[in-house]
Amino acid sequence: MSDKAQLKPTASEVEIADPTKGPTELESAETTPPPALEFAETTPPPALESAETTPPSTELETAETTEPEPEHNGAFFQAVGILPGEVSFEDDSIMAKVTVGGKEYRLLFKPRLMSAMVALKLEIKQSGSTTQRLIVYPKVMHFPKQEQPHQLAFQLVGFEKDSASSAISMQLEDFEFKLSGLWQFIPVCRVPVISIFRNFDESIHQNLKKLDPAVAAKKKVNFMKATHVPLIWKDAPFKPFRFNPKLEKEEQGRPLFLQLKAKFIPAKDGFEFVALLAPPLEKAPKFFKASNDDKATVQKEKRKNATPVSAKATPVSAKATPSKSKATPSKAKSKQAKPPQPKPKPRSVKAEQEAEQESGE
Repeated sequence: MSDKAQLKPTASEVEIADPTKGPTELESAETTPPPALEFAETTPPPALESAETTPPSTELETAETTEPEPEHNGAFFQAVGILPGEVSFEDDSIMAKVTVGGKEYRLLFKPRLMSAMVALKLEIKQSGSTTQRLIVYPKVMHFPKQEQPHQLAFQLVGFEKDSASSAISMQLEDFEFKLSGLWQFIPVCRVPVISIFRNFDESIHQNLKKLDPAVAAKKKVNFMKATHVPLIWKDAPFKPFRFNPKLEKEEQGRPLFLQLKAKFIPAKDGFEFVALLAPPLEKAPKFFKASNDDKATVQKEKRKNATPVSAKATPVSAKATPSKSKATPSKAKSKQAKPPQPKPKPRSVKAEQEAEQESGE
């Protein structure tokens, strides 16, 4: 039986928090893609964030080809929250870390949001207070082995001087995050996750098609990389989607699109469910997702670029071989050297004349 068929609770049976319209300024920074493509990142791409369990796309740029349903009511992929903590900057740099609950996390930023980082550093310098209330996106890095814990960082969007300085403060308390994405398992994480993909935008879609084929695959994969946020939800009424390789595509079902509120727990480096903000959707809004072909191309390029590094070490040992072989002939030459032979005695003139006569006969 598919996961879709096992969906028992209805929207009326689940306690749903009062939905409020998302802030137009802060949320649009991540969920409404800018007209120009931005591929620059301040950190290297995560190791295995591309390991996703949603069915592969038939197109290169979009994973969901169906049009949004009327029931979506403006739903979109999103992950944003309020994070109070102690901020520390490196000397003569805007690179920073934030300490929350005794744990230290990297505080990242995108080039187009660098001004927020500069303003934060200036605020700390002028106020003398390193304790700040940050508006951030969660960034999670997963690894190949499930036993290896994920790494968590936060990307700065902005900061607040008081709790009523932005619309998002009216929705979220300290340490609370709004997560909207696909509820599913991924191979590299023991607990289910909320997978946040990039929202689809037609202008960006057209720009992606114009990319140089030589670099298109890499840029698409980096640009469409999803964030998989681990979520602890005890007795969840909705079963997270899990890909089953034994079932046909038509029997797999699909992950639900959930919009919920979760609380960040530093002691667990994860998030715990608080409340639903809207009924679950069986069909997610349109989003970007890199194709399997593009992912394979990127992996192939990585292996190709890594090969010369190991090959360079081979000539080093090979260089020692000729020097060793050079010693062999000199040694052999000494063994084969013959003692000097005595010079032949000069023949007399008479003997030479007799020899000439014998040869003439």
